[in-house]
Amino acid sequence: MQQHWLADSDVWLGWIWINCEEEGPLTLDMPPLPNYTDAGISNVMPAVFLHLARSRGSLLGRSLPEIEEKVFTINAGLTPDLESWFPKEANEASQIVLLVLDGLGFNQLVKFSAEMPSLAEFSVSRISSVAPTTTATALTSISTGATPATHGLLGYRMPVDNNKVMNMLSWSYLGEPGRVAPRPEDVQPAMPFLNFQPNVVTKAKYKNSGFTMAHLRGTHMFDYRFPSTMVDHVCDLLSQDEAFVYAYYEGVDTVAHEYGLSTCYREELRAVDYFLGRLLSSLPSGAMLLVTSDHGQVEVPEAPIELDERILGSTSFLSGEGRFRWLHVKGGAQKRVLETARELYSGGAWVVSKEELIDGGYFGSSARNVFEDSRLGDVALIARSNVAFYDPNDTGPYNLVCRHGSLTADELEVPLLSYLV
Repeated sequence: MQQHWLADSDVWLGWIWINCEEEGPLTLDMPPLPNYTDAGISNVMPAVFLHLARSRGSLLGRSLPEIEEKVFTINAGLTPDLESWFPKEANEASQIVLLVLDGLGFNQLVKFSAEMPSLAEFSVSRISSVAPTTTATALTSISTGATPATHGLLGYRMPVDNNKVMNMLSWSYLGEPGRVAPRPEDVQPAMPFLNFQPNVVTKAKYKNSGFTMAHLRGTHMFDYRFPSTMVDHVCDLLSQDEAFVYAYYEGVDTVAHEYGLSTCYREELRAVDYFLGRLLSSLPSGAMLLVTSDHGQVEVPEAPIELDERILGSTSFLSGEGRFRWLHVKGGAQKRVLETARELYSGGAWVVSKEELIDGGYFGSSARNVFEDSRLGDVALIARSNVAFYDPNDTGPYNLVCRHGSLTADELEVPLLSYLV
């Protein structure tokens, strides 16, 4: 049995298992597996901290041995050999800015690189997001250095309280405005940034949200309302010899959701390129700008697929997102629902059981834990083609043109860009 990576320009085919001893058609198996051991977003912050601690002798008031112990405690699977995937310029950096551009996938960056000439001098590599490729899960992995299985934010919408589904970004229950949401630290226990309390520059409207407290609590926050202010905050912190600054910008993702990869998207990339240029021109000598993202995007031209009554009749409720839809199956019906869903949807999706995903290490560990037991559904519809799966409780103020959540290359692969002054 050999494993091959196949793709064409129209439909992502994913991992294909080919039996070289038997003739017959290729059969689809499991989706691509996120990288949690080295070149992945959950390992960027730990790698930054290790490099800065080695360069400066200490970091954020902690010694190098303290940093090393924390890093390898949060992710025991992290390879000690960071040089194989992390930008070599980091070895010479005395200060590092980690800027997360929400929603900028590696493939979109390549396709629209002409709109971002400021990146021409950057070193560029491709790294992996997490499962699912959704903002709540991915940003939390970036800030905590933990896999989804460890931090527990396993989707955009997930059950957290007696099967009551909660929106992780709004930190609320749909249709229950009076229901009190749980404390962020009770839902997501991993301390952001290894509890080293760095400086964070983020949008003012998110500063006090439940999700911000879940993935950025304990940090020193500097809020902004416009990108120009974000640049000013970052530069001011660097001028005070702050070793590490984390900054977040959501505009690319927001525009892609509403307008797709259109002329509006190109204009947004040009605007981002402008403030990146301003930031680069203001960096002091020895500072490195590191740019990455939480996930990429896929245009979904048609309305989400409404699930067949044979599926809904055996399902208690749905969770997740359109391109990583969880079916929470009524007792005793899992095998039948899995088989029926495969018959109906395997042409456009990987239809996988919870057990198959956990055993495969898709959330960062093949050892089942309490988060995976209680916060995942029973059967997942993971979109392989440009489709989404409908849930009447998963709606917003406008129809989404671009979506993410699945494990196709356009969603899973993100850039890691670096520039040392």
